[in-house]
Amino acid sequence: MKVKISLLLLIIISIPSIAADFDLDYAVFRGDEANDVVEVYLMIPRILFDFVESDGAYRSSAFVRVAFAYDDTVRQMKEWSFTDRVEDPNQITDIQKIPEIVTMTIPKSKYQIIAIVMDLNSKKTYRKETNIIVRDFTFDKLALSDIQLSSQISQTETQNKFSKYFNYDIIPNASNVYGDQNPMIYAFCEVYNLKTDLQSYQVQYTITDINAKIIQQNDWLKKKKPGTSAVEIKGMNIAELNSGLYNFKIAVREENTDPETVAYKRFYIAKNDQNKLMAEAMEEVNLSALSEKELIELFNPLKYFATDKERKMFRKSNIDGKRNIINNFWKTRDPDPTTPLNEAEFGYQQRMKYVAEQFSSPQREGWKTDMGRVFLIYGQPSEIERFPSSLGTKPYQIWYYYEFEGGVFFVFVDKSGFGMMELVHSTARNELQDEAWRRWIQPIGNADNDYY
Repeated sequence: MKVKISLLLLIIISIPSIAADFDLDYAVFRGDEANDVVEVYLMIPRILFDFVESDGAYRSSAFVRVAFAYDDTVRQMKEWSFTDRVEDPNQITDIQKIPEIVTMTIPKSKYQIIAIVMDLNSKKTYRKETNIIVRDFTFDKLALSDIQLSSQISQTETQNKFSKYFNYDIIPNASNVYGDQNPMIYAFCEVYNLKTDLQSYQVQYTITDINAKIIQQNDWLKKKKPGTSAVEIKGMNIAELNSGLYNFKIAVREENTDPETVAYKRFYIAKNDQNKLMAEAMEEVNLSALSEKELIELFNPLKYFATDKERKMFRKSNIDGKRNIINNFWKTRDPDPTTPLNEAEFGYQQRMKYVAEQFSSPQREGWKTDMGRVFLIYGQPSEIERFPSSLGTKPYQIWYYYEFEGGVFFVFVDKSGFGMMELVHSTARNELQDEAWRRWIQPIGNADNDYY
């Protein structure tokens, strides 16, 4: 299938170029009991392509393939090509990106999305991969789809691949990066399994930082139900937000007393204030003034991210060697050295502040707790289920991470009854795994267990 980019579809999104090559993202929507509908989003920099003079203009030609792989086998695949036209190739910059979207119906399972973009003129090929869990949506209680983020929504009279409900074109921002030229962020998601005996439902939109601190939040809005399903489209002004990592949160409930169902989507703001932000967010540590004991204390939480070789070298190094290892630790982990912001270090510093505030106790620093350690390593969960104590169970929480290893979860239980949540089971690799974890939520004195 060959597609020529029309004026409508050739929408160049001017945002800071954070990711190398092209950007890849996706959103999962409920299908039937066996399959889900997955939209895969690409944003491809025009600068990747060679433009060849033709008929008084310059044209590029590209081939795109998107595949879902499982156990090293391609399960489903779509491919297409498109052309791009420009009057003067010298006017092309590295912040101009072409949005692409492909929709596929996929059986529920864990996959790897593999996207390949080829310049048909130069034969250069670019590849991106990401893990995905095509999850099992419930059909009997309130549920939300993934959130699709966009930086542009416009009315349309002609249906095309970007068209959604109510005759709107929603152009996906596969990079999830916003900047000075993008003062608005738009979110789209679907709501499932609304009760038929109620006339309305309630929705709330929130932007938080990566530590779950509320930055912007609307009051709960009451909306009329169109049926058992609904669509949420919301734009929020982010012009005043500083550079950094944020979450867009959509919460839905049936009535005031009902529990809310929540969906999250991570996005990033990159502005000209990045250097100032880094100075404020990460206080400069004078390593030369620290004793060896203080250097060890500084390195201890970094052990969660360090390799075996780095941990071994740190133990064996003298004080100068320890300083050198710490000084270079995040430099080697910068995902994009071309930007002034080291996203890996920034995220770590922000999470360290959060775990210190939320999980510390007089007996233990936040990063040493199970919840603090998991939050520090994996970040904010995609979803949290909280179960308070009852006559039959102890308090426990389940943290879900949908975008990690194809989808994993962590179970924490307050074993002692003094508010200290301990990890009892996880499906993540190299984490504690105990398929019989439910025994830990039984209260002390239950005659059916022998663990207390």
